[in-house]
Amino acid sequence: MSTQLWTPIKDLNGFEQDARHWLATHMSADMPWLLVHADDGVIWGRREPNGSLLLSSDVFAQKKRYPAIAVELRALTLQQCRIFGKGGELLIWREGSQFCGRAVRNDNAAKVDSWDEQHLLWGTRVVEEQQGFSLFEEGQQGPQHAISIAVPRNRRAALTVRHYVEQDEHGQAVVVMSRLVDLGLYQPQKES
Repeated sequence: MSTQLWTPIKDLNGFEQDARHWLATHMSADMPWLLVHADDGVIWGRREPNGSLLLSSDVFAQKKRYPAIAVELRALTLQQCRIFGKGGELLIWREGSQFCGRAVRNDNAAKVDSWDEQHLLWGTRVVEEQQGFSLFEEGQQGPQHAISIAVPRNRRAALTVRHYVEQDEHGQAVVVMSRLVDLGLYQPQKES
């Protein structure tokens, strides 16, 4: 990769002690979304107007009613998390017993060819909505997850992913990196 698209995050002080606070302080108006993959489930989040972080597990907190969603955000079980939005992406992942991170800002990657594509999120129907979070279910008795946007019952949700392309040593175009850009409603024909 000839262009440096990302910068390492060297200061993860406080992340393991209070991941929620650390993540909230690194979110911004142009990076308002959070997606966490943990050993015990998936957690979605969004930055609130007052700067706080609202999680799917805060909204659907009843463990007996929402066992797959009422997942606590803990560094101990965290595999990776992404803060993302139109302004960039911050990715943190576990590597052995340590955490590593990298940040991509649009201004760093503006000179690199790229294209955006939408990826439908699984969930064929919204079964409940609370505080702007939509609880999706796949199939009639399938698994559930709660994303951090309100989705009308006849629509689907999608992640927009940006792929960065450069030429390799043989002159062939290859995807050198991808990042999450947005969370929203699926819009057919929106690919760029």
